[in-house]
Amino acid sequence: MKLHHTFIVATAGAGLAVALSASAREGKIRYINEQAPSVEPSVYRGQSYNDLVPDTLDIAERAELAVHGLTGPLDPAYDYELYWETKLLHNPPLMYHDFSDWCGLKFVESLALLRSVTGSDLNRQVDAAWMQVQLKSLGPDGLPYIPLEGRPWARVNVPYPIVWRADGTTTTVDDPTVTQFTHPFVIGRAVRILTIYYQQTGDPRWKAAVERMIDRSLQLLVDKGDYGYFPADCFEPNAKVRPDAPQPVGLVVMDSDARLPQSLVQFYRATGYEPAKQLARKLINYVRFHAKNFDAEGRFTGRELDGVEKQFGGEHFHAHAFALLGMADYAEATGDQELAAFVEKSFVWARAQGSATVGFFPEFLKQGYPTTETCALADMIALALKLTRGGVADHWDDADRWIRNQFAENQLTRVDWLEAATAKLPRCPPTLKDLLWTGGNPTSGKAMPKDFVSEDRVAERNLGAFAGWPSANDWMGGAWGIMHCCTGNATRTLSYIYESMLEEKEGQLQVNLLLNRAAATADVYSYLPQEGKVVLKIKQPLQRVRVRVPEWIATSSPEVRCTIDGQPRPFAWQERYLDLGEAKPGQYLTVVFPITERTIREKIGAGEYTLVLKGNTVVSIDPPGKICPLYQRERERRGELNWRPVRRFVSDRLIEY
Repeated sequence: MKLHHTFIVATAGAGLAVALSASAREGKIRYINEQAPSVEPSVYRGQSYNDLVPDTLDIAERAELAVHGLTGPLDPAYDYELYWETKLLHNPPLMYHDFSDWCGLKFVESLALLRSVTGSDLNRQVDAAWMQVQLKSLGPDGLPYIPLEGRPWARVNVPYPIVWRADGTTTTVDDPTVTQFTHPFVIGRAVRILTIYYQQTGDPRWKAAVERMIDRSLQLLVDKGDYGYFPADCFEPNAKVRPDAPQPVGLVVMDSDARLPQSLVQFYRATGYEPAKQLARKLINYVRFHAKNFDAEGRFTGRELDGVEKQFGGEHFHAHAFALLGMADYAEATGDQELAAFVEKSFVWARAQGSATVGFFPEFLKQGYPTTETCALADMIALALKLTRGGVADHWDDADRWIRNQFAENQLTRVDWLEAATAKLPRCPPTLKDLLWTGGNPTSGKAMPKDFVSEDRVAERNLGAFAGWPSANDWMGGAWGIMHCCTGNATRTLSYIYESMLEEKEGQLQVNLLLNRAAATADVYSYLPQEGKVVLKIKQPLQRVRVRVPEWIATSSPEVRCTIDGQPRPFAWQERYLDLGEAKPGQYLTVVFPITERTIREKIGAGEYTLVLKGNTVVSIDPPGKICPLYQRERERRGELNWRPVRRFVSDRLIEY
């Protein structure tokens, strides 16, 4: 897919910001803490300037587009709540609410990270509303709660129907006396969000709020000594869990207990709060050794334990990979080398279950499964980066391949194909049949309630979001289009990528991924894949510059050349890096190396494909997709390099994540 960024931000984005602001209404949702004090959103400071860059993959540009994708599919009438699902192959396209709108907590997290990366203030009114919602959602026991009153869709498509009450009994979410609930997923996301707010502002209120969440979570934990677990259920305010609560196994654990550790580790790194580390360790031990989702070799297991995995015939890739992310962060933060080795072993096994060439990992681990899930790929890229930066192994080339191919293609960068895709479909008003995709009465023809759904500029408002179920060659591999958990996960991974691309420390610069990037010490201009060339514009005095060469270049290859201001620059090989020595402000360092085309044939998902790669970048796939084909990259294949004007932004302080 091609990126038409100027149109998206200048036209669709600006119009959207006006529309959202103009239609916002208040007072419908009944939060648990309506009297919460007001709070000002964070200010993202940095240096902005105009530049001319090669028209090649630019993560900052994709992040800016993702800000649009995070703030577009929202409902201003309900405090900018996310429309969880977007159904594009429908006439007209529609997006709607259900129980899983709580995935919007991922959006709160990602938006803060990407504003730090880009400095974008698009739809800035959303930030203030979301921060206020975070405070209004904090219950008297310190946990974050999702309100059911004032959100008429909140009991639709409920995957976790059991609710624990203050007296230790249980009921169901359909019980009208249940008006607020929380869940380990919700707690984990809230911990992340408030940790980010604390890192940005230093406001002790956020730190204190997270500490209360952790302390209260420890009270809910069924503690077994070296491990502990939560029931795979929801909780009312002040809920009490019996010590004999059933020990869950299978996929339900991955959606609850496995979601918390990474958040806890992030707070521990930011504050040193020991109970966060203790709770993370107990949950990791449970997930790894007792929940029957991993074997001793790190292979994913559990398909016989859960109805969803039985239905689809294999383990859910993203649920397992996300659990590994929490383990990876814990291992790095605590120096646990044994756990790090386990994560590495599991990652290598998981990599072999999909296409390591393009980054296609099946949604469910079943032979020939036709679609991937962007969540799974986002996790694998994040794992590759974290394991590499943590010194466990070298996966820079894995990350480079996957970022340039399936990940880049999974972002929705244009919608001109959608009119043709929906033109022959009968015009159909949304009904409950559209909504009840996880259960209920699939034959219901009743009209969907008005507040549940939006048909307003659905495609345009989702520009910058990520595909829910793409295939190897088509963005519309699945019939729906977008489940926004994928947008939340992928946009967070955009921030990991941006942070990892280069490292600046004490007068030294190390470039790890050859992609366009602005930084305080230097700006990077990538000519890949059109040419094997990268240029560094030096902005600060540097004692040492190191650049990593891509995997198709042999170490010590005599075909690699370097110049500084057009003159030959001697360099030394240090494994996969070129040590280019010192550099001064205003100088241009240029690295040139061969890049050639090769053709491979590979089974990916349900099909056999012929791929043409230029370096690590797929420039052609056959057979092509039928609805929204991927890899429309003839210009790159021809070596045609255009330049384009951009606004670059260098943050004063990236959030460490």
